[in-house]
Amino acid sequence: MELANPIPLPLADVFPPQARFAHESRYHGPAHVARVMIHAFLLLELTDSADLAAPLWGSVYLHDLARTHDGVCQRHGADAARLLASDPDLAAHLARGGVTKADHEGVAAAVTLHSVRQEPAPDHPHVRLTRLLKDADGLDRVRLFDLDPRYLRHDAARKLVPFAQILHDGTWPQEPEAFFAEAGRLWDEFRLNRC
Repeated sequence: MELANPIPLPLADVFPPQARFAHESRYHGPAHVARVMIHAFLLLELTDSADLAAPLWGSVYLHDLARTHDGVCQRHGADAARLLASDPDLAAHLARGGVTKADHEGVAAAVTLHSVRQEPAPDHPHVRLTRLLKDADGLDRVRLFDLDPRYLRHDAARKLVPFAQILHDGTWPQEPEAFFAEAGRLWDEFRLNRC
């Protein structure tokens, strides 16, 4: 399985620029969201969830935009979800990437729930999307030295834990195309060494 961009946008538009973030952060800023995006794209394939490509991309794109600090914060997800309704330029950008009006409810739910400790009920209408976002985001906890694989929801995510560390250690802030190419190279090397 190759790392691929499932979103019909150039890579420069797939990752949010610093200007979209409410707070400049080395822990929750563009580099973090870029790594979460890579994990999300891999999880789409590894969990047979290609039908959620656009809403998962939109959820990852939004999930930390409204953070105003780097401490524990259970409201930044809900604040980010509100951006979808209150920022027409942001909504239009996500629409260009395939996020439809019908996806907005699921994206808002996933983004809101990603920052709270509770899990969505198994019958929650957006449980799949929420779990994928939480796992993609959770994998980048390697940057905080506190990733506990027992909290990941998918076996595929637990198998990505070593790659999450490689991705974190092997990439740095750079242009989206160069970042994606380097992430793809690291993924290829990881897969070859796992066989």
